[in-house]
Amino acid sequence: MGDGHPVTGRRIGVIDAIRGFAILGILFANIQSWSGYKFLPYETIAILPYYSLDPLFNVLQHWVIDGKFYAVFSILFGVGFGIQYNKNEANERPFLQTYRRRLAFLLLFGVIHSLFWSGDILTLYALLAFVLVSLRKIPPRYLLPVSVGLLCWFMLEQFLHMFLAAPVESLTNIAHKNYPNLTPQEIFQAFAYGSWSEVFQLNLHNIYWRWMDFIPNGRVSRVLGLFVLGFYFARTGYFIHQAHRFRWIIIYGLIGLLLTYGAIIAEGNISYWATGWLDWFAKAMVVGAQVIMGLCYMSMLAWLYQSRSLNKLLQPLSLIGRMAFTNYLMQSLIGVTIFYGVGWGLFGSMGLAQLWLLALSIFIAQVILSSAWLAYFKQGPVEWFWRCLTSGQWPSNFRQRG
Repeated sequence: MGDGHPVTGRRIGVIDAIRGFAILGILFANIQSWSGYKFLPYETIAILPYYSLDPLFNVLQHWVIDGKFYAVFSILFGVGFGIQYNKNEANERPFLQTYRRRLAFLLLFGVIHSLFWSGDILTLYALLAFVLVSLRKIPPRYLLPVSVGLLCWFMLEQFLHMFLAAPVESLTNIAHKNYPNLTPQEIFQAFAYGSWSEVFQLNLHNIYWRWMDFIPNGRVSRVLGLFVLGFYFARTGYFIHQAHRFRWIIIYGLIGLLLTYGAIIAEGNISYWATGWLDWFAKAMVVGAQVIMGLCYMSMLAWLYQSRSLNKLLQPLSLIGRMAFTNYLMQSLIGVTIFYGVGWGLFGSMGLAQLWLLALSIFIAQVILSSAWLAYFKQGPVEWFWRCLTSGQWPSNFRQRG
């Protein structure tokens, strides 16, 4: 694909389905944190129900879930901005004023959300979206190399740290997620039995360490790189002309699976600084697998969308995607309610098999609720409220019944 011409901002139907699919994958990833599974000592996990199935679900988690869906969601964020920018390029100034207000309120939503759950992605997205707006004038032919450069930037940081910094004392891995200043028992006590005040304090602690983790794992530059990649796709019409082609499923799938296999064999982990060349290369494979497999998923859905006989399978995903903001926040609300001590208090009580089944049940319930809501309303409640805050007006969200 060359420079081409900016693609007009028409609605691309498959985007909703891809966004819904990303919300499903993010749910499978996040439920391990809400439930406490991620924080439990390994010996405690071993006595959870159906532990014998954990190896199977861990394999599925590594191969199918880890990092792939956040990559898809990040790319789609860039696509969304690109589609809107293509549509409003001739009236850039008023569009950008409105869009920046929109981002400011997104940032507010993110900050509030993070106080209840530290794994929030909205805050980072809003901050980096301001940077994406400043990159809008880059010619399309340069967007792809800029994206690749941003995605690979953390590898340079890892390289420099490997040779210039003193070795970092590694933590003893007694759980899937470890903190240097808190034990798994302290985390369990706060989330399983603590008051709102204690949950709030622990979330502040976890937010701090989450953002500290962004330094070795390069999350900031990588997410921005994915934003730019999505913007490139929107500017060049990738989802209209290329994404649905079956050859991309094969190409992305083969490369993505090979990289995933290599990362698993080399035990790649981007949460820590590289300790040697093999570790450094393993981290590159982890990120490459996330991005390439994310592109594979997107092409698979785009291919299905083109089929008259198969695209009906995507309708549940499209319903979720049309209310992605609402459903993303709803998942956090459901997770906190089910697992934290301030809710039903099931923190640390479920194994992976149960969590996957619960995640699927939550998603099905969201499909039903989204279908019912959209039968009477134009937008999801959070999407509508966000729009009202941005515009300063309060238009009706009801559909006109004919």
